[in-house]
Amino acid sequence: MAAAAAVTVLVAEALLPALLPRAAEAAVGVNWGTVSAHRMPSTVVVDLLRANGIAKLVQIHYLFEIYIAVGNDPFLTSYQGQFQSYVLPAMTNIQQSLVKANLASYIKLVVPCNADAYQSASVPSQGIFRPDLTQIMTQLAAFLSTTGAPFVVNIYPFLSLYQNADFPQDYAFFDGSSHPVVDGSNIYYNAFDGNFDTLVSALSKIGYGQLPIAIGEVGWPTEGAPSANLATARAFNQGLINHVLSNKGTPLRPGVPPTDVYLFSLVDEGQKSILPGNFERHWGVFSFDGQAKYPLNLGLGSPVLKNARDVPYLPPRWCVANPGQNLNNVGNHLKLACTMADCTTLYYGGLCNAIGDKGNISYAFNSYYQLQKQDAKSCDFDGLGMITYLDPSIGECRFLVGIDDRRELAMSSYSDSPSPASCGLWLMTIWVFVWFTIVGSF
Repeated sequence: MAAAAAVTVLVAEALLPALLPRAAEAAVGVNWGTVSAHRMPSTVVVDLLRANGIAKLVQIHYLFEIYIAVGNDPFLTSYQGQFQSYVLPAMTNIQQSLVKANLASYIKLVVPCNADAYQSASVPSQGIFRPDLTQIMTQLAAFLSTTGAPFVVNIYPFLSLYQNADFPQDYAFFDGSSHPVVDGSNIYYNAFDGNFDTLVSALSKIGYGQLPIAIGEVGWPTEGAPSANLATARAFNQGLINHVLSNKGTPLRPGVPPTDVYLFSLVDEGQKSILPGNFERHWGVFSFDGQAKYPLNLGLGSPVLKNARDVPYLPPRWCVANPGQNLNNVGNHLKLACTMADCTTLYYGGLCNAIGDKGNISYAFNSYYQLQKQDAKSCDFDGLGMITYLDPSIGECRFLVGIDDRRELAMSSYSDSPSPASCGLWLMTIWVFVWFTIVGSF
């Protein structure tokens, strides 16, 4: 999960000298990650966004103001403080360059923080930053306040539920809870508000309780864990959208919702690390090829999502287990296929978990075959595989057909000038350059 940059149309608000929370309309956008072997052309993605009325997208920048992230979650506990002393100096150096280039009014620097940067003993009003971060968070908040940028935080109630067997499931959603958190006169019925106000309290304790807050990442995966499925993902994301767009805010900020909220994520990413869990590859509201996984009303006039059009698929053919061969010695081939390609949907909590041994073999073979752009040799597996023109999908278990991205790669390699559709990729490259420049100086 990563939020490299974000955009906003709230230009007038961003230029106000006093950053005071006030009644405002929230905006919902999405993150677009590309850690996948089957990437849609940028033109198809732009068309998908337009068709669904999505005007805010992390990594696409065509509006009035740009947020560029200096790192992502650099204060994670697991990093053991190795990046803490470099974040503010890096931001200062970049800010000076923006000022010299007369870009500081349009480009704002932010540092997306994981929710483990702050904590509470029991209730949101007791929220504080981790003791090892108090000084740097005070400095960061001062920097953001001065430059007119929000504090960006990533909030994942799913992870709270996934990591804690005692976490009440209904508290992760937005339909009310039989386990509300009572904090004085404030009552919290969902984890999102509780987490958000814990951050508000932490900011208040360092003197920046009025700093605007944006949600860089928030979402729910569709498979890869017992609590991850199409129904729960839809329930969470629809509940979140309705909650944010109601502009009710939270108990500590009534009527003042987050400045921006970015759903994680637009599409599935089949090559992400699965060290946190198999669900890491299944956060998308759309599948890898832009097909909506479930109905979702973004509050933009349509109760459902529209699928991507004109996706340049490879030919409709698949690689499956050869029914005429003995499959007893298929182990090494399965290991190869699933090491290279994504087989997480076959495991517990996946949509293809119950298709049987032969189905598992076929799914793995096909995933590798599509990864190799349907090279006939990649379906051999010592004679255990065969190519078929009949779709082997089983129920909800979809055997994919890869995307032909050769034309897109050629265009990006030989284009003389950036098109509007490529501007997002160009700016993403700037972010990558900035980040590796910073890391290189560590």
